[in-house]
Amino acid sequence: MKLPACYKKFALLGLALSSFFAINAMAVTPVPRIIPPIPPILTASEARIPVRLDAVNIVTEINGSLAHTVVELRFYNPNERVLEGQLEFPLDAGQSVTGFALDINGKLRPAVVVDKARGQQVFEDVTRARVDPALLEVTRGNHYRLRLYPLPAKGTRTVQLTLEQVLSIQTIAGKPAFLPYTLPLQFGQSIGNFDAKIKINGVRANRVQLDTLLGGAAEDVQKLDDDSNTIVQLKKRDFSPGKNRLELQLPVSAQINSTYQRWQDKTYFYAEVPLAASTAARPAPKQLAILWDASGSGANRDHGRELAALDAYFAAVQNLDVQLIVVRDKAEPARTFAVHQGNWQDLRKTLDNLAYDGASNSAGFVLPENADFGLVFSDGIMNYGNQPLPDSKVPVYALLASTSADQPALRAMAENSGGQLLNLLQLDVPQAVKALRTQSLHLLAMQSVDATQLVSASVFPEQGRLRIAGVMQASTAKVMLNLQTAQGQAMQKEVVLSFQPQKLQGSIAARRWADLQLARLQQQTDFKRAEIRRLGREFSIATAETSLIVLDAVQDYVRYEITPPAELRADYEQLLAQKAKDSSGEQQAHLDKILARFTEKQAWWNRDFPKTNRPLPPASSDTVARPARSVGMAAPVMPAPMVEPRMVPPPSPALALAPPMMTAEAPRNATERVRTGIKGLDASGQTNAVASITMKKWEPDAPYYRRLQAASVADMYRIYLDERPAYVNSSAFFLDAADLFMDRGQTGLGLRILSNLAEMQLENRHILRLLAYRLIQAKQPQLAIPVLQTVQRLSPEEPQSYRDLGLAYAEAGQPQAAVDQLWQVVRRPWHDRFPDIELIALAEMNAIIARQPATQKLDTSRMDTRFLRNLPLDLRAVMTWDADNTDIDLWVTDPNGEKTYYASPLSYQGGRMSRDFTGGYGPEEFSLRNAKPGKYRVEAQFFGHRQQLVAAATTLMLRLSTGFGTANQKDNMVVLRLNGQKDVVMVGEFEIVAPAGR
Repeated sequence: MKLPACYKKFALLGLALSSFFAINAMAVTPVPRIIPPIPPILTASEARIPVRLDAVNIVTEINGSLAHTVVELRFYNPNERVLEGQLEFPLDAGQSVTGFALDINGKLRPAVVVDKARGQQVFEDVTRARVDPALLEVTRGNHYRLRLYPLPAKGTRTVQLTLEQVLSIQTIAGKPAFLPYTLPLQFGQSIGNFDAKIKINGVRANRVQLDTLLGGAAEDVQKLDDDSNTIVQLKKRDFSPGKNRLELQLPVSAQINSTYQRWQDKTYFYAEVPLAASTAARPAPKQLAILWDASGSGANRDHGRELAALDAYFAAVQNLDVQLIVVRDKAEPARTFAVHQGNWQDLRKTLDNLAYDGASNSAGFVLPENADFGLVFSDGIMNYGNQPLPDSKVPVYALLASTSADQPALRAMAENSGGQLLNLLQLDVPQAVKALRTQSLHLLAMQSVDATQLVSASVFPEQGRLRIAGVMQASTAKVMLNLQTAQGQAMQKEVVLSFQPQKLQGSIAARRWADLQLARLQQQTDFKRAEIRRLGREFSIATAETSLIVLDAVQDYVRYEITPPAELRADYEQLLAQKAKDSSGEQQAHLDKILARFTEKQAWWNRDFPKTNRPLPPASSDTVARPARSVGMAAPVMPAPMVEPRMVPPPSPALALAPPMMTAEAPRNATERVRTGIKGLDASGQTNAVASITMKKWEPDAPYYRRLQAASVADMYRIYLDERPAYVNSSAFFLDAADLFMDRGQTGLGLRILSNLAEMQLENRHILRLLAYRLIQAKQPQLAIPVLQTVQRLSPEEPQSYRDLGLAYAEAGQPQAAVDQLWQVVRRPWHDRFPDIELIALAEMNAIIARQPATQKLDTSRMDTRFLRNLPLDLRAVMTWDADNTDIDLWVTDPNGEKTYYASPLSYQGGRMSRDFTGGYGPEEFSLRNAKPGKYRVEAQFFGHRQQLVAAATTLMLRLSTGFGTANQKDNMVVLRLNGQKDVVMVGEFEIVAPAGR
């Protein structure tokens, strides 16, 4: 079923939740509250009227330092269009989303857990079918993404999020003072109905202080006694909260806080154990190393806090040498500075003038071994390369000044080296400097007979408390904490935990254990993915490997084999049993179908086609009218001219392209012509044909590009940095700028600029795929491979994930890995919106195998031998693009003037076009076994789309080959963009010149 043309994404109300998560984490005086700027709200491309936040209902229950919050948001879409929504928000340490629900037929349906990649595939599949899905997933670090479809025209949708958090103790003069809880009010727009209720159990109203910044709404806050509890309420209609906030200051208990919960036949505990501060002076370092993350996202850190901490630290230690290593997509060479009597102005000036640009590559976070001590300033979110932050041989402290961060990664790097994670959003400058200059009491191990699976939030007490969790084996358990004092002495502390089985009322202990266990596993995500997946499934939580999803009908759950909520379970089991009977033999049926298609292709390859002029030339038209057909289905195959089959096909001219072209822009409408002589011989011993290719250069029509193009090489980067802030969300800007820098010989800067794509919309596979294409075009396949490995992890249900990675391996000189990936494309059944991608991958796989030297044969033992046949070609053109649900057509016009495309897939001289892609990313392939001398024009047409595009234009990648599948194979890649529907762009022109005397 075709989706409506108005199908677009809108950015959901991110401010309210992100403010809630950020503000509650900032609880240390005199650190000022950070109130994020108000972003655009409920924006929708092509929406005439903004979507409104119709109602907000917040219910919070606080027990000790644990808060349980339910946020319900009801949106109203006043437009005539159906919209898709997306909300991204970060969480702080100690906070987690424990569930969400979506209204289905007027009733909130709870989400269920699903493997992350599966959840993404299911969401997109059911969205195409115009049913009601919602998906909550974790991207990188502490970032969450909620996707919702549809927001009906002239209708409402309700989303409910459930959150758990541990309140951070605020200290004054180094001593615990109170627990702050901040109610989110920064919604950035007027709210039709706002209702908030907070219940604090076990605390009377006179012990709860209100710290309000409510403007005219302060009188609407009510604080009431409810037996031994406190109720705080705020109700408003047509409420415009602006930058308001409401903070509660709760008393801190000096005793051990513990809670217990029965969950799936286990009893979990969570406890906060007070520990007296124990510190000893750390010898002042003579050699200090600083790793400074200057990636694009580094600009979002609070540099004021970072520099203030450094200023106070240098004032305290006075004299030392500092090695500064700036890290982006790679590490820069270390620069050395001398700090004398606390004066560090040269270093500070360097830090003040740093350009924040490029991706974050963990491989650059290596401290020099000659340092005595190391400081890392980063958010810890690594998005370039697949390696975790490396272990350090030097004690390192990670200083965090960002609400968006991968705290488990930073904590592991620091604590594994003997250092510590210092959150500058929770510590004031004196506290941070004290931590840097002293050694502290820390946990070595935990032991217990009656409690198992023990885990701690950190080895260091935070705000004077050690947070631990585990599984109780009896109603009373003793946990022995083995500690090391600041002076290096061993000590022990016994913690007694006890509960009454008949009075178990806690609701957070199991989740807190799961959160702490998850944080531990995330320190080694690449090696613990299966365990993370099991944990996410068991506790129904969103992790790096699992997501939460809501579907419309029980048939949707059955189709994707996702266990539904309890209300649908009986129907699900019955339908699932029937599906199991129907799906037997699916794999073999798929291979049989592909074999039949491959047999047809071999028959085409074995036929001789006339190379004379076509008797009746086709009508000429620049824009082709598309015949009606079903979305995602191929056009009918047109009959080929009938000729006698050849007995032994003569070898065709071996062709070659020019060396890979540079893609930087020339003056408008410029072309590049390259003529290449081929030194191969045909069967008669004569010199083979000469091939030339004329490539159309892509040149964007953008003011920033013209400004960069007019600049000298020396000034280009400064001009780029000047333009960059206006285009931080534009992939086109970074693509264009990177091309121009690399064309002018500034390869390092070009690659840095290109790497910014990894920073955009974390784990957006469309953008990452585009980044990889450009890296391959730039002859950097070793950088593209980890990017494409991430894409494959994110979307294993898309065949392009395997094909793209296989071709990158081939470019990198890893043919075995290449053919293994391409075989996966052939053997696995795919959605019918990827027609004949198996045949395209099969051609590439066989070509790689055939080109291997006889002494370096590849292992094909896992492959079906019926598919192992190479079909060499004179000419081949393959086109892919970056946007899903988008229809791009490949056109090739031969010397007869005949255009081969989806509606005329077989030309008079034997040019063959693959089946039409109308709902994916391509590829579309043109193949010609024996090329007639003359010119071949290659074009692409953007026919249309059913989604909001990743960039302002759809980006295409074309791989043009001559001598495909032979030892003389030459490949050329070009990346360009189409600006809008019906846009046609000329990609290039081949010219085949017959050998002299032929």
